[in-house]
Amino acid sequence: MAEQIARLLAAEGHDTIFGLLGSGNFIFTDTFARDFGGRFVWVRHESAAVAAAATYAQVTGRLGIASVHQGPGVTNTLTTLTHAVRERQPVLLLAGETGRGLQVNQTIDLAAFAAAAGARVHRVVRSEDAISVISRAMAEAQKFRIPVVVGIPTDVQVEEIEWTEPAPPASPNTPLSRPASADIAAAADIIERSKRPFILAGRGAVLADARNEIEALGERIGALYGTSLVANGFFVGNDRSVGVCGGFSSEIVPRIVPKADVVISFGATINQWTAMHGTLIDRSKVIQIDTEEGAIGVNGPVRLGLIGDAGRTAAALLHELERRGYESDGFRGSDELRELQGFVAADEFEPVEADGLIDPRSLVVELDRLLPLERTVTYDSGHHHWWPTAFIRVPDAQGFVAAQGFQSVGVALGVALGSAVARPDRVSVVFIGDGGTLMQLGELDALTAQRRDVVVVVYNDGAYGAEVHHFQPMGFETDHVTFGTRDIAGIASAFGASSAVVHSVSDIDEALAAWESAGRGTLVLDCRVNPAVRSERLQEAFRAH
Repeated sequence: MAEQIARLLAAEGHDTIFGLLGSGNFIFTDTFARDFGGRFVWVRHESAAVAAAATYAQVTGRLGIASVHQGPGVTNTLTTLTHAVRERQPVLLLAGETGRGLQVNQTIDLAAFAAAAGARVHRVVRSEDAISVISRAMAEAQKFRIPVVVGIPTDVQVEEIEWTEPAPPASPNTPLSRPASADIAAAADIIERSKRPFILAGRGAVLADARNEIEALGERIGALYGTSLVANGFFVGNDRSVGVCGGFSSEIVPRIVPKADVVISFGATINQWTAMHGTLIDRSKVIQIDTEEGAIGVNGPVRLGLIGDAGRTAAALLHELERRGYESDGFRGSDELRELQGFVAADEFEPVEADGLIDPRSLVVELDRLLPLERTVTYDSGHHHWWPTAFIRVPDAQGFVAAQGFQSVGVALGVALGSAVARPDRVSVVFIGDGGTLMQLGELDALTAQRRDVVVVVYNDGAYGAEVHHFQPMGFETDHVTFGTRDIAGIASAFGASSAVVHSVSDIDEALAAWESAGRGTLVLDCRVNPAVRSERLQEAFRAH
């Protein structure tokens, strides 16, 4: 049966599995790679396998597949499986299980485990059902954009079964929908009465590939554009785009976006981060468009909710406005647009210099200038994650992966592996704290040994900086979250990676030049950042709690 699992994956057009091998998943994974032309991408910890598979799914638009051993191999994935659920990525997690009827040390309740993460679960109880069960799980993951765990007992894997062609799965895509004509007319009424429209694009707009339709609508009404964090890059090249809205935005956003009198949201849930706890949109009428009724108004009141595909709805709105003969300059010619088009994020701060320590904002500005623009940017959680988005460009929406679904420290290197495998033509750039790096040192080995073109930017402040900057202003001692500087460049060098300690912007130029001369691979920049530079956005986020 293990051979037939491998055959099925290949027959369905899948060519990549991320994982770590043990007795529970060795045979079918190894067979897939050796006998069916598949690619096995190994990791040092199962958590990274699921992070990489979820990122692969996001960047490629395909199913991400991970393979793990039974028991602890499964439980090691809990954080990143939850991350993949929150990021709504289609992931198939093929998990070994202990033999049927056995209660041994590695036996777990797989259904309860998956439920804790919010994932779905199927089990191959009989070998003759393996093909149909796994086929159904793959289709389910893609249709509902959710991780599905498939448990495969070890005794079942070695039973003899005949190959049977899997039944053609139902299309993973739901038919494209558009709102009723009356709803389109109601939205057009609101737009007609507005003077300063703002269009917000979220994940739904990216998945619908709806940029052309949305921008055509925006051109007719003179809108400014922006995105949620997960849609960063969607409007790249549009000179009326403010970029990411909310807590991760540049300083131009809170100055301009609140002046809009209508916000038209395509596929964004407008959560507290995107709306900066409501301050960006509290004076605007909100039209929210989503394919899911449950998403409408889930994070705050809206004037009008429309159920429909982003692209079809934008096209229908444009058609209705054209039918009415309505056209507006909106923000064209406005002071706000002139300010936006003259805005340079790097001019918004004065670097805070300290002996041998680099300002974390200057670090990102310099990397943006020096790194190839064809890149995939990611970061996980920590004090460091407030800096990159405002200062580093991405080439498109697929060039940015916000590993923020579960707001976890210690997942970014697995994410970087997934992006490097998905788009080897682009340099993967990962921003990570020293704490998160030390949590997943094994993945430095995976990146380095596999010669992935990844630049690992470590914000090394010798502490869990978010906790320092949260509790210190409240009068608490922070020595329990302050550990002192570690030589992360030295550790990376021991793995065989290129590495450099960064004290100033000139160190970055030298390190990148040496990395290019060496033919790339993995570069670790051990950046000794100035811990005195505190993110105001971090303080805003904590105050809101």
